Amino acid sequence: MGRARGANALLVGKIESSYGVAPAETEWNQLPFVSSALSGENALIEDDSLGQGREPFDPILGPHNATGDLTVPVDVRSFGFWLKLFFGAPTTTASGYASGGWTFSDQPSTGSTITVNGVTFTFRSSGASGDEVNIGADLEATMTAVAAALNASADPDVAEATYAGTATGVTVTHDTAGLAGNDFTLAASATSNATVTGATLTGGTMSHVFTSGSYALPSAALEVAHPELAKPYHPHLGVMANTLRISHQRSGLLNAVLGMVAQQETDPSASSLATSPTQRALQRFVQARGEVQLAGETLANVVSAEFSYSNNLDVLEDVRPDGLIGGADPGMAMAGGNLVMRFADHVLFDAATAGEPVSVTRRWTKGANSLAIATPRLFLPRFKRPTEGPRGLQFTANVLAAKPSSEAMVTATLINDVASY
Repeated sequence: MGRARGANALLVGKIESSYGVAPAETEWNQLPFVSSALSGENALIEDDSLGQGREPFDPILGPHNATGDLTVPVDVRSFGFWLKLFFGAPTTTASGYASGGWTFSDQPSTGSTITVNGVTFTFRSSGASGDEVNIGADLEATMTAVAAALNASADPDVAEATYAGTATGVTVTHDTAGLAGNDFTLAASATSNATVTGATLTGGTMSHVFTSGSYALPSAALEVAHPELAKPYHPHLGVMANTLRISHQRSGLLNAVLGMVAQQETDPSASSLATSPTQRALQRFVQARGEVQLAGETLANVVSAEFSYSNNLDVLEDVRPDGLIGGADPGMAMAGGNLVMRFADHVLFDAATAGEPVSVTRRWTKGANSLAIATPRLFLPRFKRPTEGPRGLQFTANVLAAKPSSEAMVTATLINDVASY
């Protein structure tokens, strides 16, 4: 066996049914991570006995503590697992409609075909019937005829979508929002002169809305693996999410730092708690494609921003024979962060001076996927505006969120192609 290396480390996780109890070995998730300081420890307590000379007796092991930070990528799919730990189960609904189509470089040849969700349509010079389409006087006329034939089809597999002709192609939009449309297939023969957007429609998405303020939060089992070791698996049980910090700037990788509190790290094992964990394709949100919105409009002149959230977990340090904590209860939630901006107007300064809250949303997008973290009632202090040289003036405003009368203090909306969390 070799020496453990971070390059080969793996992290898997699953929501627990009962706090601190290892869940069943199926339906675990393999989770991307950047670094982990989550680990168990028992500090040594020096013996204070006297009467046996100047040299001390043996120390004893103190209680077990398992805390630390996890740094994870803010990505399209796996980040929902962490949001569930911080806010509880989301409200999930179907949102985006899958779409795709064909682009034609020229008129299709007689006898060439396109295939729609397994149903083949053939191009004819004239006399088309059934699943056939007449080639028109020009390409636009042919595209109109294709769309008309597909929209008129009585085949239930074809009727799942709506079709529209353009000057050089046909667009396909699935009629049902959500993930079902992502399995709708498209194809074309070589002599059709058509290029397909993909083997299936894409862009059917689900919207997962996480809100702060839940009285009860889930716990998770996490297992870090170092394959080089004889006992590679290091399980952590009763893991709860305490603090969250996301820094947002123009460049670099978008990561989140998660402060975690676990009941215990069990002894290393030669066998894993998880069998065939699900590995979702990693697609990171990009710093350069993010924005900070003020009342729904992009806020200009933002140099950097940070979002922070805390569940202020109240750790139950009760007396028990195993030396573990008894649990961690959610305390008073807190959300805030900061905004670093160039001084170009008095919009935020006036709001701070008046003591009026503003609505701020931090948002990142990647194709049809997005993450938006909204704080509808955010307060700013009256902040300093130093002049420190010939360059542009810049200020830092540390912000605090509060609960509106009819909304949550924080709402995180993750839109992706995951069915549920």
